[in-house]
Amino acid sequence: MARKPRSTVRAALAASVATLAVAATLSGSAQAHPAPAPTDPGSLFASLSDPNARLFLQTLGRPDGRDMVFRISGSVLDQVSGNAYGAALPHGAKLFGFEGYNIRRLYRQPGTDDVYQLSREIVFYTDPVTGKRLTEWTNPLDGRTRPLPPVNNEHVNGHYRIKGGKLYSVLGTAEVPLDTAVVPKTIHDQLVWTTDAAPLYDLRTRYRIPETFGLVDNTYASWELFDFYVDRDEARARDNARQVPKGAMEVTNSWTRNGPYIPAMCIAETGSPGNLVYHARSWSLDSFDALEPWLKDIVRAEYPLYRHAPDAVDPAPNDTTWTSFYRQELAPKNVTWKQWCDNGGR
Repeated sequence: MARKPRSTVRAALAASVATLAVAATLSGSAQAHPAPAPTDPGSLFASLSDPNARLFLQTLGRPDGRDMVFRISGSVLDQVSGNAYGAALPHGAKLFGFEGYNIRRLYRQPGTDDVYQLSREIVFYTDPVTGKRLTEWTNPLDGRTRPLPPVNNEHVNGHYRIKGGKLYSVLGTAEVPLDTAVVPKTIHDQLVWTTDAAPLYDLRTRYRIPETFGLVDNTYASWELFDFYVDRDEARARDNARQVPKGAMEVTNSWTRNGPYIPAMCIAETGSPGNLVYHARSWSLDSFDALEPWLKDIVRAEYPLYRHAPDAVDPAPNDTTWTSFYRQELAPKNVTWKQWCDNGGR
């Protein structure tokens, strides 16, 4: 058989080496940049045409689909008409500190244009003077000491849809355009988004639980008031329509809630002149690992579920202090709220 010229052999070898190099490069690229998961919200986020919508969505979670934390810190205050409880439970008293977090992620429902903000939250009541975590509380109106569970809501979710470059809120089967809601107000060097919500529902109808907790007309009514603040320079740095931002946007939040005394306090709203005012602020963190050691230690030891955001959509209505109290305190003991209170939380 005739021998090939050396130049031909060298050319063939060079071509083989080049082919292997290209294959290795492509393989390495595939490993460094794997295909996004079906639940990754990044491509939907990038399809938003309105920069305000892109910023608004980042106040809710990370566009890369990883966990984001809102570290919560505040106070729980007593509001009593006419100071009717006097020195025992005075109007304006700081009853508790309020320390914890909400951990969340943006999640794309596979095969759809729907994005969910999936979250769970745990917040501990603390001594208003020492800051020490409280696990029980003495009601000054009856002198009884009872357990004081933290806020521990396993799922608190929001449903959104992105189509045609626009962002919608999904409420049941209704799509609500957020064209104006995503436009922030500029105050000095900050962008501010405001959300005022007035929850109103019968716990038995909404959650199918046979308990009213002494609420007026068996109905839970409250106010939840939110302001989200983002520095204008941070907003500019995060608004790049050509790529999905990594990490959490630096967001500060102010939150106020006005509502009934919580179930563990054993003060029925019916006939009561008082209620609670929560006033807290929160700030975004990249992950659970960014929290303070004391908080992480408690959660790892006692509430490990809260180390991560939910990884799937729960179709049930969002948890509340009242529903989690029923699930954790009343149902396992087969008692009513009044029996729980009369038995000292047993």
